[in-house]
Amino acid sequence: SFRPGGMVKSSLIQRRVLVTGAAGCIGAHLTRRLAGSGYIVTALVRSATTAGHLAGLSGVELREGDITDPRQIGQLLPGVDQVFHLAACVHAPPDTPESRFFQVNLEGTRHLVEAAIRHHVRAFIHFSTVAVHAETDATIDEDGPIAPSTPYARSKYASEQLVLSQGSAAARTRVAVLRLPVVYGRGDRGNVSHLIDAIRRHRYLVIGDGQNRKSMLAVGNAVDAAILAAEDDRSRGRTYIVTDARPYSQQEIATTIAELLGYRRRLLHLPLPAAMLAGTMADLLGAVTGRTFPLSLDRVRKLARNTCYSGERIRHELGFTPRLDLREGLREILGRPDGPHTRSLI
Repeated sequence: SFRPGGMVKSSLIQRRVLVTGAAGCIGAHLTRRLAGSGYIVTALVRSATTAGHLAGLSGVELREGDITDPRQIGQLLPGVDQVFHLAACVHAPPDTPESRFFQVNLEGTRHLVEAAIRHHVRAFIHFSTVAVHAETDATIDEDGPIAPSTPYARSKYASEQLVLSQGSAAARTRVAVLRLPVVYGRGDRGNVSHLIDAIRRHRYLVIGDGQNRKSMLAVGNAVDAAILAAEDDRSRGRTYIVTDARPYSQQEIATTIAELLGYRRRLLHLPLPAAMLAGTMADLLGAVTGRTFPLSLDRVRKLARNTCYSGERIRHELGFTPRLDLREGLREILGRPDGPHTRSLI
């Protein structure tokens, strides 16, 4: 009934769905796709001023709201068939207390999923992160070790458990969790956007030999997976890691960006020991001056290690096939102007 990248079948026309975090990268793409397929989309945003790129879209009703307010959430759910829950405390300042992450990512999710079950929403798709897993060079699947190391990741894992627990007792509401790696696409303002900017300004060096591999996800593939999970009854109570068809090496990612930018020269490499020394010195200098530098020891380690995840479960169980690869996804970013975006609560 669902063709990736295309339209849903006509019997779904005029169904009402709720997308939280609709102003963000994934939320905006998902909102446009659903509206273009005939859904009536309630797009929940923190502020309409950050969602100008969605204003005026046919079939989209922009609603300002806060998922930590159960009264506001309760007003959104009557008549909704599906919920796509992306709203989260993500790009918060470094001094943000952990309690704030749990207030938004756990308690906000609690209000939403309880209201969804109460109003007999048919499908509840909860977006999470592969950061709930332990850091390792091995390829991790959904049963891999859980060891969230940041307040964001800990709060997201707690919200996963809440959603799955609530869903297991709900006969009429089907829940599913999607764990996503680094997502890239038009509207992204995260790691890939910063990488593109560094390469564009000739301020990027490949760390080590560049052969370490990274799992990533084109935003179009993320949207495909979300709609598929919402439409397929086999997703009930399941957790899925979603990735592109294969991981990419650090060298391949950087080289592809450089080529799409029209740069012909080869990217320079920085030996890993030298990069770690530079990161350590930047950390020490930052501790003394109170400044934050682009390079840090933690950032060097993350750039240089493998971060690979298996997306086989959703491919096997739901027949998901990633239709975009790295070059196609990056071409979308570099070939079209970006719209307004938000970096705090999406």
